[in-house]
Amino acid sequence: MCDTARAQFAYFDPASGNLAFMENAGGSQVPTCVADAVRDHLLYNCAQLGAGYAVSNRSDAAVVGAHEVVRALFNAHGAGEVALGACTSQLFAAVADAYRRVGAIGPGDEIIVQEACHEANASPWVRLAADTGATLVWWRFREGPAAESALADLAQLLTPRTRLVAAVHVSNILGAVLDAAQLVQTVRGGPRGARTRVALDGVAFAPHLPVDVAAWGVDWYAVSLYKICGPHMAALFGTHTAFAEVAEGGPNHYFVHASAVPYKWELGGPSHEACAGVAALPRYLAAVAGEEAPPVPVEHKRAPQAAGALGVQQQRLRATIEAAFARFVLMEQPLQEKLLAYLATKPQVTVIGPPTAQPGERVPVVSFRHSTQRSADIAKKLQERGFALRNGHNYAHRLLTRLAEAGAWAGGAEDGVVRVSLLHYNTPGEVAALIDAMEAVL
Repeated sequence: MCDTARAQFAYFDPASGNLAFMENAGGSQVPTCVADAVRDHLLYNCAQLGAGYAVSNRSDAAVVGAHEVVRALFNAHGAGEVALGACTSQLFAAVADAYRRVGAIGPGDEIIVQEACHEANASPWVRLAADTGATLVWWRFREGPAAESALADLAQLLTPRTRLVAAVHVSNILGAVLDAAQLVQTVRGGPRGARTRVALDGVAFAPHLPVDVAAWGVDWYAVSLYKICGPHMAALFGTHTAFAEVAEGGPNHYFVHASAVPYKWELGGPSHEACAGVAALPRYLAAVAGEEAPPVPVEHKRAPQAAGALGVQQQRLRATIEAAFARFVLMEQPLQEKLLAYLATKPQVTVIGPPTAQPGERVPVVSFRHSTQRSADIAKKLQERGFALRNGHNYAHRLLTRLAEAGAWAGGAEDGVVRVSLLHYNTPGEVAALIDAMEAVL
C-alpha cells in the first residue's frame, strides 16, 4: 500500500535525494494528480466565474467540484454547509468576527477555550471576548489525564452563560484524540444545552482519521486541506443553525445575501486553481484505496436534504474517502508504535502526549523533550542526518508556555519540542533510519 501511495508523489522519486519527510503536521506533500490539476487550471481554464462561456464554465465546475469533495470529506450532506478559505486561522477568525458583528455574544456571556488549541482556534475567541466584554474561560491542560477526566473538567466549566466552546480534535503537539461525539454530548448536557456552540479544530485529526460531522453533531469544524495532500486551502463546516444565527455577519460584500452560503463566507471567492486541486484529490484517495477514481459531482442541488441523503455520486465519493482512510490507519499505526516504543527506552526523553499508539486515541504526531539537550539542537542534528522535521511551539504557544514553565525548559516555548509528524506515505524503513539517527543524537 505504501509503495502505491508514494508512487503518486514526485517528492518521493528515489532519484530526488529528498529528505525523509516527517513534518507532515505542518503540511503534507502533494500528489502529482493534484499538482497537475492546479497547473492545468492556470494554463487552460483560468477565467472568472459565472460568465457563461466555455472557459468560465470550466472554472465554475472546479469550484463546485471542490465544495462537493469537501462535503464528502466532512460527511456534511444534510448536516450543514461548507465554505473554503486560505487557512483555518482565517476561517475561524471570520466566524468569531461574525458573532461580534451580529451581537450574538456580549457582556455577561462566557466563551470557553481549550488551552491545548492551536492558535487558529484560540486567538479569534480571545479577541472576541476582549472586544465584546464577554468572559473568557480557559479549559486548562492537565498533563496525563484520561479523556474522561478532561471532559469532566470541561463539564465543571459550563454555566448558563456559556455561549461557545472552542476545542481541538487532535493537538498538533500531543497527538491525542479528543472524542468529538463525547465533547458535544458533554456540552449539550450543560446548563445551556443545544444553545451552546462547539467550534472544533480538526486540522491535526483530518489527515489521519475520517471526519464525520454528521455523526458528531459539532456546530463548527475546520480543516487545512494542505495537510491532507491538497493545495494550500482550508475548509469550514457549519450546521445550518450555526450559519443562520450569524448569517448577517458573513465577511463577503454587502450585496451578497446573508442566505447565500457558502458565498457569503468566501470573501472575494476561493482560489480557483486551488479548487481544481481539491477536486482532483479523490483520484489520489482512490489510488490508495485500490479503486477507480469516483466522479466528482459538479452540480450541487440546494434543495433540503435529510442527513445522509446522498446522491449516487456523493455516496461513491464518500465510500472512496472512507476506504482510503481505513488504509491510512493500517499504514500509520505500526509507524508510531515503533517510534513510541523506541523513545520509551530513553530515560532522558519525555514524550509529550499519550504513550499509546492506538489509532482512536492517538495519531502519529510525536513530540518530545530531552532533559539535557535543547530541542533546536536535536532537530538540527536530525535534519543534517536526512530527516525533515522541526522543533518549536508549532502555534500551540499557550500549551507549550504552560509545559515549559512547569518543566523549567531551557529555551521555553520557543525552543519547544522536537516534533516528528508522520503520514501514511512514510515507510517502516524511514522510521527505522530515524531511530538509528536518534541513537547517535539522543
